[in-house]
Amino acid sequence: MKKFLLVLTVAMMFLTNSYGENIFTTKESIILGITQGTTEFLPISSTGHLILVDQFLLSHGPLPSGNMDDSKALRVQAKNAYFVIIQFGSMLAVLFLYRRRFTDMFLGLFGRNHHGCNLMLNLIASFLPAAIIGPFVSGWLKILYHALPVAIALTIGGIIMIRVEKSYRKRWMRGYGKIDNLTFAKSFFIGLWQCLAFIPGTSRSMATIIGGYQCGLRRSEAAEYSFLLGFVTLSAATVYEFVKNFHIISLYFSAKTFLLGISIACLSSMVAIKFLISFIARNGMIIFAWYRIILAILVFRSFFRQ
Repeated sequence: MKKFLLVLTVAMMFLTNSYGENIFTTKESIILGITQGTTEFLPISSTGHLILVDQFLLSHGPLPSGNMDDSKALRVQAKNAYFVIIQFGSMLAVLFLYRRRFTDMFLGLFGRNHHGCNLMLNLIASFLPAAIIGPFVSGWLKILYHALPVAIALTIGGIIMIRVEKSYRKRWMRGYGKIDNLTFAKSFFIGLWQCLAFIPGTSRSMATIIGGYQCGLRRSEAAEYSFLLGFVTLSAATVYEFVKNFHIISLYFSAKTFLLGISIACLSSMVAIKFLISFIARNGMIIFAWYRIILAILVFRSFFRQ
């Protein structure tokens, strides 16, 4: 763990001294990396927070010089791609913290670990709905990448979380199941919940944890399964977005900007994962629900003032 953190720290020191013109400055890349990492696995929507940070906190200075096309539409498309691709840092955090789970799945490929094989098949089942629906909705849902739709989604999600947590506290709803007890059908059901996260401000973590609740998982197990599923989903989304928008990304960003954002996101994701597993096991998601609602109120207030 210490060696891993040391390597990332040295890499970030090098990156902050590297050259290249970008939409985001070094400081802004660090802010976005921290935002991504700390919010990806908390049930408060990383995409929603990145949109709000970009709209309300960043400078929006002039475009880098020398680009072939300085249109506003291309700049927005490049930024949206950046928000997705720096999720790779969160994926690395999951891979490192749950390396034993991934080792089990690797051994399961060769029939040497039964639980690892089942977990791999269940994660595939959970990923299928997003893989099928995602390519059809991801494009036109980009019109929702603004503060007001995010605030609406934050509010609705917060209300749902409060209702679900109140139901969970009832004896008949309380989950005792473990990840190893999930069936293919239940895993697919969790994947259907994950599809709600295509709407910015909803939160993939919130959706999958609630899906885990519904399938009888106890809180900590639902959160852990959400992290593992996040690895699969974020990996696919990162590769898809990078390949699809590579020509635009190369116009507006250098490797420095991406690597710095990814490194910071990785470090902050590890902190967030460690925190959430212990916190949610004891307290559930109520505090995050109220955070979402309060944040949405502030966004509404700022929006209508403008």
